[in-house]
Amino acid sequence: MHHYIKIALLLSICLTICFIAGTVTQVEADTPIADYTFETIEVPGVNFLEVSASNDFGDYAGNTRSPDGEKTIGFTLIDGVFSTYDFPGSQNTYFYALGNNGNAAGHYKDSNGLYHGVILEKGELRKYEFPGAAETHIYGISDETGALSGNIVDAAGVTHAFSGELTITFPGAVNTYGDFVNAAGTVVGSYVDADGMFHGFIRNPDGSFTTIDLPTKPNLEFLFVNTITDVGVIGFRAKAVNDILRSYILLPSGVLYEVRLPGSVITVVRNVNQDGSIIGYYDLADGRRHGFVGRPTPHPNGDDFGSTFSMHLSTGLNMLSVPLKPTVHTTARSLAVKTGATTVIMLDTANQQFVAWTPNAPDDGFPIEGAKGYIVNLPHARAIVFTGTAWTNQTQIAAAPLATIPSQTWVFVVSGYLEGIQQFDDYLVTVRNHRTNAIMEARVRGNYFAAATADLNYHSVVEAGDTLELVVTDTNGNIASEKFNFTVNAANLENAVMTVTLDSIGTPNRNRLLQNYPNPFNPETWIPYHLAEGGPVSLSIYDTTGTLIRTLTLGYQSAGFYQSREHAAYWDGRNAFGEPVASGVYFYQLITPFFQQTRRMLILK
Repeated sequence: MHHYIKIALLLSICLTICFIAGTVTQVEADTPIADYTFETIEVPGVNFLEVSASNDFGDYAGNTRSPDGEKTIGFTLIDGVFSTYDFPGSQNTYFYALGNNGNAAGHYKDSNGLYHGVILEKGELRKYEFPGAAETHIYGISDETGALSGNIVDAAGVTHAFSGELTITFPGAVNTYGDFVNAAGTVVGSYVDADGMFHGFIRNPDGSFTTIDLPTKPNLEFLFVNTITDVGVIGFRAKAVNDILRSYILLPSGVLYEVRLPGSVITVVRNVNQDGSIIGYYDLADGRRHGFVGRPTPHPNGDDFGSTFSMHLSTGLNMLSVPLKPTVHTTARSLAVKTGATTVIMLDTANQQFVAWTPNAPDDGFPIEGAKGYIVNLPHARAIVFTGTAWTNQTQIAAAPLATIPSQTWVFVVSGYLEGIQQFDDYLVTVRNHRTNAIMEARVRGNYFAAATADLNYHSVVEAGDTLELVVTDTNGNIASEKFNFTVNAANLENAVMTVTLDSIGTPNRNRLLQNYPNPFNPETWIPYHLAEGGPVSLSIYDTTGTLIRTLTLGYQSAGFYQSREHAAYWDGRNAFGEPVASGVYFYQLITPFFQQTRRMLILK
């Protein structure tokens, strides 16, 4: 079940705090100091709000209490709407991950005390079990791939980390706990060694491991690594014997900060965002639990959270350049995930053609490079933070985003799939606007296509009510489909995308005899036709008196489109004796076991 409450985030007084610093493997005595400005996340009437996840758009997920206070249930806080979720029949339901697409994930405890993964998609909960696992705990979702991460318990009761389909066991560990994976495929988590001691780990993309320890606190009850950003900022929490739970931020430089919100009993950091801000929750002495966002102040010594660049993108179409080189390979999909775009478009300067990508594509699309402009369409205005380093060999400064008049759809994409068991790669989809007669084209890859058009003077290229005609041709330029017609609606304009499905490619929906070409002709002509089913085919030619002039026996023909000169019936203008016929009107009749049709043509000499 779930409930919806409109709320506003209540901001607390800005608080300045001090930190303890260290390295990857030990805490130094000489500790630099950093500042955070905290904002409390509160929901009116809710005294227990355990914020455990956030996305790039300022949305949150986590855990709260059921209305009767008897159990823990998951919640999301998306676009100011608070919603709670309780998996049917569960003892408790927990959320620990939130994607940019609004999907949340976590796990629930069943009536037998076993844990199972749970995923929230489009407002509905569904169970997820890692293949072969006795229990599944989800703690992360990759925005880049959609892969889940967390830990599993096998049949022998041993805990292992997992990321996507990969199972991870730290060498020599008794138990291995996974939590989060970043865009580069770096996984973070924790493990218990043979002596029962807790350690954090980083599993690098090459399969090697790095250990995270706190030597100044040798008697740890636990140490759990929660998160890692794309630039390598890590968040984790630990508790020593006879001490409170403490949270830490570990920078790529090896400097370690402890994070504690003044006045709190404990402060738990659950996520570090790409801009270095942190989210989590804190407890007050009276037992209330609140979420928080902490925003860092750069330290004078430059020991900060990496280079960042913020920009505001408006609702609708925006043109932008990526200002910093990301730490990992970035694609159209990556940019769409970061911005929430319905489409990403680039100009192929070599071919002077716009190339589009939409989230339903089977691949990640084109690479995102420096000093190049890209067009994105956003359903909602958003502040976007880019992280990375300066581009090399950049010929121009990255441009600020350019937003245009919302009523002007100056970019439009038609995308979709060709259905069928056949692979249609390299087929060509041609889209024609009946009103403007403008044409856009796209090659098919993985049976997917995305045809784009744009007017860089920001004039509308399509309007509501326009009829778009789509035709598919094969790799030899032969017609491979009927003409599909679709009408543009308001939702298409809002998304700058029309998504369609093209079926029955290669097979006409009915038999048809078409007009010969050229017509009039002298001395030869081609006669096109469509066959909805295969069979023996012949073409008979008559004069105006009904006398049979010539029969063209075409043999067995499979269902298909016979329109091009290579496939259409050919008549050289001669009768059955090989003599040229006279000028005048003639009739041609297509005959199959299932169909007959006659049309007229004209020879002019």
